[in-house]
Amino acid sequence: MNGIFRKKIYQKDKTGLPRKIGVLDLVLLGIGGIIGAGIFVITGQAAALYAGPGIVLSFLLGAITIGISALVYAELASAYPVAGGAYSYTYASLGEIIAWLVGWNILLEYGIAASAVATGWSGYFRRFLEESLGIHIPKEISGSFNLEAGTYIDLFAFLALVFVFILLTIGIKESATFNNFIVALKLLVLIVFVIFGLPHINFANFSDFLPYGWEGVWRAAALIVFAYLGFDAIATVAEEAKNPNKTVPLGLILSLAISTLFYMVVSFVLVGMVSYKELNVPDALAFAMYKVNEPIIASFISIGAVITIISVLLVMGLGFTRVIFAISRDGLFFKQFADIHPRFKTPYKATILGGILLSTLAGLIPLKILAELVNIGTLFSYLIVAIAVLYLRKTEKDYNPSFKVPFGNILLYINIIP
Repeated sequence: MNGIFRKKIYQKDKTGLPRKIGVLDLVLLGIGGIIGAGIFVITGQAAALYAGPGIVLSFLLGAITIGISALVYAELASAYPVAGGAYSYTYASLGEIIAWLVGWNILLEYGIAASAVATGWSGYFRRFLEESLGIHIPKEISGSFNLEAGTYIDLFAFLALVFVFILLTIGIKESATFNNFIVALKLLVLIVFVIFGLPHINFANFSDFLPYGWEGVWRAAALIVFAYLGFDAIATVAEEAKNPNKTVPLGLILSLAISTLFYMVVSFVLVGMVSYKELNVPDALAFAMYKVNEPIIASFISIGAVITIISVLLVMGLGFTRVIFAISRDGLFFKQFADIHPRFKTPYKATILGGILLSTLAGLIPLKILAELVNIGTLFSYLIVAIAVLYLRKTEKDYNPSFKVPFGNILLYINIIP
């Protein structure tokens, strides 16, 4: 019985992966994971169905909720700067069996989320090819396996993840550099939307600010919380970060703060440009620009959405492979998947496994089923890491992280409330 509750002792100065990424890389990895389909899709739909113009407040509430979890991750990352994120933190604090459960929950979160985003991205890409370039994609390769519908594979979703995992195999620095470029483009797209959208704001659209009341704001916030998922992937690459005790907490906090600012500003401009009643569409930002007769900007935003959602795939894939690597290194999965490539210095077997599994899921499984599975492991992980910090603070005299959750006696207990 003691064996399943044994704890892992991590040697902070002994790591199997080279430390190549700095604080800017970490911040942009976090932004890459957080700002994705959520801002291009969920913003409009949540405003139309739940919050109205009060969607701005929903994003603020969502950021506060996730922000507490980010602070918890930051504290643990400064204490245990190793690969694996919540899995490793749990192994060091609560023991092997809890860590095993958390590890597989995280794999479920990252794996299914990456596949779901790839499937959604494929839909964006096919629509762009057909509407903007007149290229029609054969039905047989345009959807998940469904003999009745005449579809066999979602080829673009499959290929998108194959590309991402090839990049992850080549190297963490190369992956981070690619992500930095994509995130810069993503932020440019959003800045262009704000600049060209501001002159078209009609303040009459804010007259009914809370059409669904505060209940609607809270319901939208519950949906929006999952637009912030991805920040925790920063913690999974702590073993590859320079000076991780400082850079990882900084990366977690800054990426969430910057993403929240963009979410709130973009949502304010969006509901100011167009009545919230019209925003129940899959491409709300581009739709708003078409409505105010800015077709060139609308096309730019559509192209930007297609390109930049790739960064979400990269971050989710990165988190998935690093958790497999950590679990395998600890002997809770096949040891071979902890092997590091002699040239690329990446956990290449774990990455290849992730590429095969997730690209297959994305190509063959319907988006609806994938989306329903995404959130199963996420909140469980957030709950466990908060419990881990409370436990460590009360029982471990040697526990001395370089960063601590401020007002921990309040915020840590808030974080464990369902």
